[in-house]
Order: sequence, then structure tokens, then C-alpha cells
Amino acid sequence: MDNTNLIFCSLAVIEENIHEKLTVESLAASIHLSKFHYQRMFREAVGDSVMRYVTRRKLSLAAEDLAKTDASILNIALKYGYDSHEGFTRSFRSHMGVSPKEYRKYHLSINSPQTKKERNTMFYSKTTDEIIQNLNNMIVQIKETAAYTRQNKETNARDAAAFYSGFWEAIAANTDTLADELTMVLSRVTDITQCKDGISARFLIVKAIEDTAFKANIMAFQIRLFLARAKPEHRTAYEPLCVKYVDLARNVQIKVGKIVDFFNELSALIFQDMRKNGTRKLQDAIAAGNMAVRKLSEDATLFYGYIADEIDEITKELASLSLEDVCISVLEDYLFRLDIIASAAELDMLRMPSHKPLLDGIPAFKKQLEDAVSFFQNLSEDVIGKKAGADKEVPLKRTAGKKYSDLAFQNKILLFYLKGEIQKLGEILNPEQKAGFEDICKELNLTAQLACHATDETSPDEITKILQQVYQKMMAAADSLGIYGAPIQFIGEEILHLANHF
Repeated sequence: MDNTNLIFCSLAVIEENIHEKLTVESLAASIHLSKFHYQRMFREAVGDSVMRYVTRRKLSLAAEDLAKTDASILNIALKYGYDSHEGFTRSFRSHMGVSPKEYRKYHLSINSPQTKKERNTMFYSKTTDEIIQNLNNMIVQIKETAAYTRQNKETNARDAAAFYSGFWEAIAANTDTLADELTMVLSRVTDITQCKDGISARFLIVKAIEDTAFKANIMAFQIRLFLARAKPEHRTAYEPLCVKYVDLARNVQIKVGKIVDFFNELSALIFQDMRKNGTRKLQDAIAAGNMAVRKLSEDATLFYGYIADEIDEITKELASLSLEDVCISVLEDYLFRLDIIASAAELDMLRMPSHKPLLDGIPAFKKQLEDAVSFFQNLSEDVIGKKAGADKEVPLKRTAGKKYSDLAFQNKILLFYLKGEIQKLGEILNPEQKAGFEDICKELNLTAQLACHATDETSPDEITKILQQVYQKMMAAADSLGIYGAPIQFIGEEILHLANHF
């Protein structure tokens, strides 16, 4: 019996005795190997240590029991060889990021161990477990925040209870939606080993969790802005809920940072595979384009030369692109041009149906080009280009250009909310104050434009200086408004925060 078969026999022994207290010695003896030889062979075949695999397998089955049965946590702990509720909870939390009680309540996810024979080794490692743990923990925090909101949305102030109750219920519903979106991300992480395009899946997951952090920050911002308009006594009454969401946004941001760091541990493999898949997509499209040209050129007496020439031009332009030069907008332009060509070919085919075999290379080319466009659209713009060198270990982090893009986006959001507050103030503003706010809006719009057109070489000093000046003007405007100036002051402080952290 070869070594691989021996290890698979060992896995069968583990499954048959999963409820017992297993040891490396007993498992090695079961297949007549020394402890040292067994451990080495097991790690080579499974990609994990013996006891780590056993623990993860026990916890995977225990998690299924938690989700599918009403058995007590203690009974489940004893079933899988733990001496106490406490010991099981420690182990479960260590591997899952949440307690058994939280897991049962929210039906989270655990990554079941697999052998190398069953999985793509690139997409499975301890890193995947760490990502799942952090996602589970985030979901629990978000769900608990929604529950806390519903429990504490009432206040003793009668004039506030009816008005704010609906507001907090809407916030709680949005918070639940955030948790549901993360749960979908979690399922994509646990399924990543079965994903045909794991690279795209990884970048989409990173984008999804970064979006979650952004939404959590926006929610905290909206709550603080809403309460900035409230009476001081109402603001005080709901301060604990406000703090809860500020803490949630901060914790989610920290967790997202950790998850991105875990993905970075595999960055070299990610970029190598991205280059390989991207190159293959382009080559497949080029081959389909050349085939379409050959078919159209089979009979020089027919009137399809203009179509063949245009397809040939697109194909040659596509072939001239190196991976570093790939730009999504360029690929989309090629696809747009090909749509026009395909439309012309379809009209010609209505007139001469017998020529269909000569023209059917066009939809095949279009399909391959669509696949290439879709592939590159799903990748972060930060990994397309020279930074994606095949022999470089490049982290999944934002370039300076992307940071400017983010700054412009956040700037526009703050401008949007500021315009809303200006409109709400309405007749309270005198002509001088209105003129002052018009200048502030113009300056904020200018910073957004500067950021939009910035490059990696652009200095942030000019933008930072304008934002700081805007902050000073907004503080003066808030002071002039007295009790109505709190929302303006709050947005101004967010603008200063944006400037100081850019």
C-alpha cells in the first residue's frame, strides 16, 4: 500500500473514532507507522498537522450539531471528547472566532478540512480559517448591535420616543442587512476551493468586505449627523446607541484590515495566477478573432472584406497589448466596436442566409472577448498593470491613485450631506451666510475634482490645505448659526478628519 493510501486509511480511522480522544501515537499505530514518519506523511498529504486536522474535524461536526440539533452545548462537547463546556468553548472560539452559543444563534460557518487530493492547495491554508473566524466575529458583532438597538431604542423623553423609535428601527434593519451581506461573503469564502476562478473570487471578497466597512462608517456618520440636529437632552439619551455604532464601525474596519492582511499572505500566488488567467483570456480572444478573419477571407469574391479588415484590426490591437498595458476601458471599447460589426454582419446574413458559416466566427470572437472583459472587470484596478509582476510579491493594497479616488468619493459624500443641511436651514440663513456656504461648496467640489484627476505622483498638500481651510470656514459658519450649527460643525469635523488621515 502506497503512502497516500495509508494516510487515507488514517483519515477513515479518524472518522470512525471522531468521538474519542485521539492521539498521534494511536493513529500512527493504527496504520503501523512510527509517530515521526506518520506526522511527516500526514502533513504532506493533508497539508495540516495531525491534531490540528482532528480538532478542526471535531469542531466542524460539532458546528453541524449546533446548527441542526437541540442538543445542549455540554452534551455536544462531551460527544466530541471534551471534558467540559468551558474547554469546548475555548477551543471552538479559538477556531471559529465566536462562541458555540453565538454560532448556534446566528448559524455561521466553519471551513471543513480537506485533503490535497480534494482541494486546490493554493486556496486552502490556515489563512482561510483566520478569514472565516474574523468574518464570523464581524457578523456576530453586527447582529448583536442590531439587537441592542431594538432593545434600547425607547427613551423616557415622551416627545422623542415616537419620533426616534422609527429611526432606530430603520437603523437596526439596515444593520441586519449588513450582517446578511457578510454572511453571503462568508459562504463565498468557504466555497472558494470549488471556485473555478479563485483569483477573481478573492478580489471580489476583499471588495465586498471593504464595502461593508464603508457602509458601517456611513451608518455611524448618518446616526451622528441625525443626532446633531436633535435637542441636547435627546442627544444625551441616545448617546450610548451612537457610541455603539461608532465602536462597530471601528471594529469592522479593524477586522477588514486583518482579513486583507491574511489575503496578502498569498499575494505572490494570487498575482501569478491572475497573470496566467488574464493572459489565457486574452490569447483565447485573439485566437477567436483570427479564426473569424480566416473564415471571412475564405472567398475573396464576397463582400465581407470590410468586416474582416475591422476584426483583423481589433485582433491585432488586442495582440499588441501586454498584460501591463491592459485597460478595462480599452477592452470595453473593443467589445463595443465588435458589437457594431456583429450587427452589420447579422443584417448581411438576413440577405444571404447561406453565408452564415462564413460569419459564425464573429459571435465566437465576441463571446471570448466578453469573457476577457468580464475577467478584468472583476479584478481590482490596483492589480492590473506593472505592479502585477510575475516574480513580485505584491500586497493587495491601494495605490496612491486609488487613495485619491477614495478621497474624491468621500469628499463628494460629505458635500452631498452638507448641501442637504444647507437646504434644511432654509430661511434661517441670511444672504451673507448663504454666500459663505456657496463658497464652501465650491471649494469642496474643487478638492473632489483635484482628487479625481490626481495620479500617483500628485502631492496631497494642495488638497489637504483646501480641506483644512474649508474646516475653518465651516466652524465659523456653525458658530454664527448658534443652536442650529451643530450638524454643520459635525460635517466640518469629518472634513478635517478626512484631511488629517489622507
